Amino acid sequence: MLVFHVSIHGLATAALEVTFDAALDSLRRLQRMFIEPDGSLVWTGQTPAGERWQVDGNLIDRGDVLAYVELKGSCPEEQFDEILRALGWPQSELSFQLSRRGITALEAEFRRLARLPAGAV
Repeated sequence: MLVFHVSIHGLATAALEVTFDAALDSLRRLQRMFIEPDGSLVWTGQTPAGERWQVDGNLIDRGDVLAYVELKGSCPEEQFDEILRALGWPQSELSFQLSRRGITALEAEFRRLARLPAGAV
């Protein structure tokens, strides 16, 4: 289970390579995903072992461009990957900003931190 509070950007905090509308449409297709037209979202689920998880977030646009995504919560890596796919991953590299820690990490470091008991917060 990954635990996180993160802003997801394109590489080097650039805008993401997917449009706001494309990300919104991709995320809408996920089962149990509730997403508003303004980009606010909640996604809940349960692991096969019965552990509940939830991700809350917002898609932040700058015109038609998806500037970044704010996510907070916990979920299995497979579900996190589904969110990342909607943002253009793995074709596009992403950066993960952990504002409470004051760091920006690439994917491997973010995942390492998010697997720790304290999470990537």
